[in-house]
Amino acid sequence: MLALCGMWSCGKKVPEEIIQPQAMENLLYDYHLAYVFQKHGVTEAEFDSSMVWYSRHSDEMNTIYQNLQKRMETTAELLKKQTVRSSGEVAVSLSGDTVDLWQDRTIYWLTSSILTNKLTFDLKADTSFHERDKMVLEANFSFLPKGKHEGKVVIAMNVVFDNDSTQGISRVVEASGIQRLMLRPDSAFKYKSVSGFMYYAGKEHSSALISDIRLMRYRMHEENLQKQIDSAGVKADTLAQNDTLRRVKRQEITKR
Repeated sequence: MLALCGMWSCGKKVPEEIIQPQAMENLLYDYHLAYVFQKHGVTEAEFDSSMVWYSRHSDEMNTIYQNLQKRMETTAELLKKQTVRSSGEVAVSLSGDTVDLWQDRTIYWLTSSILTNKLTFDLKADTSFHERDKMVLEANFSFLPKGKHEGKVVIAMNVVFDNDSTQGISRVVEASGIQRLMLRPDSAFKYKSVSGFMYYAGKEHSSALISDIRLMRYRMHEENLQKQIDSAGVKADTLAQNDTLRRVKRQEITKR
């Protein structure tokens, strides 16, 4: 048995030219936050080739991401506490107007493999749901290899009402960054469930890292909604004025 275990462990050894698991975990942790390569002393080419190797050895990658999940959850909790202390606001209102409903892990690695190309969710509505609550599904998408990926993620969200009618929305994501899918039902019927999925379609050895997944439920009171619309109008006017000033300054500089 010891001999067999030794043979098995040798077969699972990470090659020397590949970034080692602990270093890869640290690198991916920072990669999610700011795409930092210089800090870890590796090039983007080394990172890409290492991701290709790990994509072929899913057991190693799964272990890394289990550890990443724990670290990112801890970091998110600390950031939330710091934000609350600095702003004086609570993360979730006591009335339950704003709530993160996501119950699964907040980071996924989707590949072209049929076993790891999709994540789904299905939440049953409870008495805290109100008619016309706005639902926002958001996440941070990172496509790999960076800059030369050939894949996309289809995201979708559906609401089922107590009369069994449905309303849904979907989008195709092809660029890295934070993406949001918003659904504000126009039906006055009560919620029955909220479901959806994220499906990756791409060539072999390409993948998408999806992190900071949230499913926010917002209770939009009419007076608050009007305030947001008015505020958005003021901001738009201010941006337009600033843009005009910038154009005038550029023209003056050109004339000089």
